[in-house]
Amino acid sequence: EADGSHELDGAPAANAFPSQYDEAGVSSFDRQEAELRGAALRINCHMPDGTVHQITDCFIGHDVTYAKGLLARKTELQFSQLKFFMDGKLMFDPLSFNDFPAILADPAKEIEVEVRVEEPPGQ
Repeated sequence: EADGSHELDGAPAANAFPSQYDEAGVSSFDRQEAELRGAALRINCHMPDGTVHQITDCFIGHDVTYAKGLLARKTELQFSQLKFFMDGKLMFDPLSFNDFPAILADPAKEIEVEVRVEEPPGQ
């Protein structure tokens, strides 16, 4: 056609801008986000009653707060009741998992966390 509209259906229009996706279908934004998240972690949360809850949708770039939130949803406990300890030491909420040398040394290793549950206020 004289108005050039037929080019919209053809390859020239499709390749007019570089794709934001690579050959695996991953966008540059997704790649950058994955780099910032870091390695996937497997955290075994040992509860006071002896049960163990595994958290697998957490990454080395996440903070302790994020993992406690996931555990709170799994257990239906209040977030404020949960305290994480690794090797007998409190894991403070604002710290990310890459702040712990033992985790940073081997992120593929399962992480053993002792969970202490405090009574909610007013109980």
